[in-house]
Amino acid sequence: MNTPRAFFRHPLCWVPSLFLAMGIPYNVINGGAVRMYKSLGYSNSEITVAVGSIGLAWSLKPLWAAFLDMYRTKKFFVLSMETLCGLLFAAIAMSITAPGFFQISIALLWVAAFASSTQDICANGIYLTALDKPNQSRWAGVQGAAWISGKVLATGVLISTLDKMKTAHGWSDQMLWRNVMLACAGLMAVLAVYHIFFLPAGSTTERPKNGRQVVGDFLGTATTFFHKRAFWGMIAFVFLYRLGEGLILMEGQLFLQSAQSTGGLGFSAGDVSKIDAGYGTVATLIGGLIGGAFAGKMGLRRSLWILGLCLNIPHFTFVFLSHYAASGHGLAYETVVTMVSIEKFGYGFGMVGNMIYIMQQLSPGRSTMTHFAFADSLMNLVLVPTAMISGPLAEWLGFSTFFFVVMFASVPSIIAAWRAPFPLPDDAPPGDSGTANEMITIDDPTRLSPVERTVQLIAGRASLFAMLNILVVLIVDAKILGSLQGQAVGSGKTQFLLLLGSAALKIFLATRTFRLASEAAATALPAGEKNYLGNARGAKIATWICAVASVAVLAFGARMAF
Repeated sequence: MNTPRAFFRHPLCWVPSLFLAMGIPYNVINGGAVRMYKSLGYSNSEITVAVGSIGLAWSLKPLWAAFLDMYRTKKFFVLSMETLCGLLFAAIAMSITAPGFFQISIALLWVAAFASSTQDICANGIYLTALDKPNQSRWAGVQGAAWISGKVLATGVLISTLDKMKTAHGWSDQMLWRNVMLACAGLMAVLAVYHIFFLPAGSTTERPKNGRQVVGDFLGTATTFFHKRAFWGMIAFVFLYRLGEGLILMEGQLFLQSAQSTGGLGFSAGDVSKIDAGYGTVATLIGGLIGGAFAGKMGLRRSLWILGLCLNIPHFTFVFLSHYAASGHGLAYETVVTMVSIEKFGYGFGMVGNMIYIMQQLSPGRSTMTHFAFADSLMNLVLVPTAMISGPLAEWLGFSTFFFVVMFASVPSIIAAWRAPFPLPDDAPPGDSGTANEMITIDDPTRLSPVERTVQLIAGRASLFAMLNILVVLIVDAKILGSLQGQAVGSGKTQFLLLLGSAALKIFLATRTFRLASEAAATALPAGEKNYLGNARGAKIATWICAVASVAVLAFGARMAF
């Protein structure tokens, strides 16, 4: 017999609301804020550099995830972060007429992004610990649909509805966005109150004793991430697969909303919301379902290059739209909806390949879930510099030329899909006493010879230092260059000195990489070991690429600073 308490803990009472609450802040920050700033007159460069960099908050969340298990419950953090997001959205609404609103609101959105990513960690933790595996699978569809509903609600229905009220009541743009942000704050507050009564607390299997244990466990798990066979080939796929999409992610929305005099289509924020969060979302969902069925039928190895084509070729729709806009020809609303929906369908269809590849090739091992989190974070991290650069690049080239550049930038994505390594068979079994989170793969030390284990460890350390070099370029250098955007010439000397400090750090990391790669070669070559020597060589190649990128960063930095 079901008691009232049991009913309140039924997944239907909290799974949809929990993932709705996760979807709202993410999409307010990465979608709603973009349209808000555009409506308020800020340039595409300012918007993409500032908002694009905020994506770091979700890319870096594995760094503090384990610390959240040290104190209180997962429910406590979910409620706290939902409340904090609501307060921050309300603060943005109240500051919209204040001097320096752009800087104030970006700072508040940064805090909201870290709150949202923390909420994601603990909400996923509740889902995984409050439900057994059959129920996790059973409610996975509801989970995804609820998150998508957060996007549709926060960046579609809400904005388009209030945009109609703006026209009816004669509101200013500032009043429109104040009401949008207040409505989002109210939604988060209502969900937080609801979750006080209905959200389970989640559980901690083994609470860490102190921060030292958390750091030690994290470093141990992180190190094994670099021990995988063909590691750099798989990382190249992760980095390159979404290159074109990263450039179009924000700039596509800004193009729709930009004035016709600047080569845009001149739609209102409400119209863009209906196109992107309404029709575009439906197209993405349909594309994802068909893409998943296609990959399942053909197998990932045979279908990946086709998925890559489907992800990138539809970018041509924006070339078509931008050339019509540049030539001064008007375009019917239905035509724009059709073109954007085609692009979103391709995105949904092709993105399936990225996720399946990470799950089946890059993540499996003794810490599958943690390695998936690392790979997923790296995948999203690549979107940060591409989103940041898209605005300045589009302003420099013009929309029609920019979208042609996006098509060329998509070529490496297709090549990466075509040449992606498959160290594990498509139908690889878990292995000896393997579980969903602990798979004994071909890279497990228990299956390696002594020489292979030694080379694996040394090459893994070389790969670690090479990856740190990449992260400095993607995070530190990108952020410093972003801070130079829009500054007066001659006022960026401090930022240039920071770039020089970053270069010194990269030289140290490069030295360590080359030293370890040479040590791995000295151990592997006499024994004829090749499986993990490739990781050492890949680390050297990645470091050389970083060196070239660093020279370009210093050149651009000097030009912008002086």
